Amino acid sequence: MVIDKSIVRRYLILSVLASTLPVLSIGLLYDRFTGTALEQMLGEKITAHVTTTANRLSAFIEARRYQVETLANYPGISAIARSGGGDDMSDEMGALLQIESDLPDLYGILLFDAEGRLQRVVPGQAAAGPPYWGDRPFAPARLPMTTLGDTEIIGPMPAAGGDSGWLLVRHPIHGQQEQGYIALHVRLASLTEQLGSGGAPSALQPLLRTPAGDFNAVGQAVVAHGKLVSGPEILPGWRPLLEIESAGVLKAFEFERRALLAAVLVSAALIVFLFFRLSRHLRERIDKLLTGTEAISSGQLDHRIAEEGSDEIASLSHALNAMAAKLQDHVERAVRTEKLVVLGEFATGIAHEIRNPLAAVKTSVQALARRETDAKRQQLLADMEGEIDRLARVVSDLVDFGRPRQPAPANVAVREIFQRIAEIIKPQAHKGGVHFSCLVESEVRAWVDRDHVVQILLNLALNAVQATPIGGSVAMNASAAADRVEIEVRDTGSGIPSELLERVTDPFFSTKTKGVGLGLSISRQLCELNAGQMEIESEPGQGTVVRIRLPIAEADHVDHPDH
Repeated sequence: MVIDKSIVRRYLILSVLASTLPVLSIGLLYDRFTGTALEQMLGEKITAHVTTTANRLSAFIEARRYQVETLANYPGISAIARSGGGDDMSDEMGALLQIESDLPDLYGILLFDAEGRLQRVVPGQAAAGPPYWGDRPFAPARLPMTTLGDTEIIGPMPAAGGDSGWLLVRHPIHGQQEQGYIALHVRLASLTEQLGSGGAPSALQPLLRTPAGDFNAVGQAVVAHGKLVSGPEILPGWRPLLEIESAGVLKAFEFERRALLAAVLVSAALIVFLFFRLSRHLRERIDKLLTGTEAISSGQLDHRIAEEGSDEIASLSHALNAMAAKLQDHVERAVRTEKLVVLGEFATGIAHEIRNPLAAVKTSVQALARRETDAKRQQLLADMEGEIDRLARVVSDLVDFGRPRQPAPANVAVREIFQRIAEIIKPQAHKGGVHFSCLVESEVRAWVDRDHVVQILLNLALNAVQATPIGGSVAMNASAAADRVEIEVRDTGSGIPSELLERVTDPFFSTKTKGVGLGLSISRQLCELNAGQMEIESEPGQGTVVRIRLPIAEADHVDHPDH
């Protein structure tokens, strides 16, 4: 189906877009906003952290630098440097160096000659491995060197082979000429401990970048893989870093983000599914409407569209069904009227041709009967006169059917009509062993032609009495309902088969062996002329009910004495 030819599909696509696009837009904007806010929040915290870390590292190195400068300028240290590796160190100087080397941040104190060769070591309490003992070489000359004024930062040396990491803070010993160097053998871990956590989020890994590589907070050499945030330099080539472990920092946020995106996608999928089901259901109902209208337009006026629910489509279905019912009724009325016109013209012509000869025949029969002396012949002539009267009544029915008199409505008391019918019908009902009764409220009045209603009820009552066996009953009731007067003629006769029920009011159709089948046709015709309706219900073996509904006499129809 082409989209521009299907309003259902157009509305489906527009509805899905109108409902899903805002949801997706809000989800994406929220995701972007929270991501930006998180980055700003972490950025501020990271900046503060790396700055604080840099300050701590600078303070630590500055303290070691001050310590080594103090020792280099201490009286007597130059004599030790001049003596090379001799043992002429005074007790006072030895005690001083021992005290300084016992600091927890040092492995010991080292003395070098002017060429940088190690001359003397003063081990501290934390001393371990070379150059204090062991057969492994101690080669600081291969390590990178950073100059800070007169002070040299050598290293750092990563931990390897069971030896801890370290660095040297070395300062020249000056006398009359340069004598050599004194160096603090610093624990690398004491420096990297300054990285600490410092309030950084647990997913931020502090690192120290040096010319010899990157080190973590416990002094181990590492290779950074995550996003790095650099702090200010504490020495040339030395600076603190923060490695951002995205999975850790954004773990909670990512979970919420994915949950949000999943909710957005699920919501969008549910909306699409819901609108798809609604459009499919709407399409099915519209197809039923199309099928129904096509059937009605093709002439199947008895077709009815299923009325589902109470929405607009159900209202439209109800309107189409009502239209089809009215159209069917109008068509049936038009067809029936056309048939009645043709039959009426035919019946009027036949009645005109028969009435005058019948009158002449009757006159002749009556004349012969007055002169006849034979009893058998007199009876024969009497029977002939009766048949002539019956044919005259048939002719009168044909004339009434072909040219019914237009009604002259008036305010008529239904009780008076019932009394008139009872006077005529009760003798025949009594003769046939049928109980006949009338029941009507005294105030019920109809706005009808009195003679027409008398003829209608007389035909109905006579048919009911003739169809009711001995011991049965015929009842005529009348009541007022809203703007109509409802009159009911009920019998306990043999009833009418359902397949014949719709035809009993057709002209010249009768279920009786006698009669021309105009009684119900004339009754229906007169009822409709008086703006009424006639309905017949019957069950074989149970009886028949004929209901007629006539206009009720309103207040402005009441007759006044001067009329």
